Amino acid sequence: MKNLFIVSGSSGSGKTTLLELLSRDLNIEISVSFTTRNKREYEIDGVHYNFISKEKFKKMINENLFLEYENVHGDLYGTALSSLKEYIDNKKLLFFELDVNGAVSLMNYYPNNTVSIFLSPPNLNELRKRLVLRSTETEQEINKRLSRFEEEDNLKKEFDYNLINDNFETTFEKIKEIINRHKKED
Repeated sequence: MKNLFIVSGSSGSGKTTLLELLSRDLNIEISVSFTTRNKREYEIDGVHYNFISKEKFKKMINENLFLEYENVHGDLYGTALSSLKEYIDNKKLLFFELDVNGAVSLMNYYPNNTVSIFLSPPNLNELRKRLVLRSTETEQEINKRLSRFEEEDNLKKEFDYNLINDNFETTFEKIKEIINRHKKED
């Protein structure tokens, strides 16, 4: 059964906002990843991410507690294996917001359970504008995120669906349609 829905794409593609609204609308939980990055002002520990130190993250790596983990822009992000077992065993639906490499890892680990969606901004200029407007990163951090754009975009062929998020409402409805289609198939 396909019950793990992955939404991935570059920083600023709209993943977080779309997933938060889709989660409420479809009553599907969002997997909470672990990260070592600094918490943004609006984020809640345990809701948006589990914010932990690099030392604790490395200890979890050494104990093989992650399904996947990545170093993204100098910060570590990972999906704990323990958070997946309940969903796989009970065929419960779960959303994932993952960087591209993490998404590919999850798809490879659970190929029969995943539906993957890659979100792209309309173009690089729009992506820069979105990153600047959200006012959560320095100019250096924005440039670091933009430098990964081509690498991430090259991996979109690995995903089941590729969507350009040029209109929020349209993209929301397309993702909702994809999720509902797969819920009916199972």
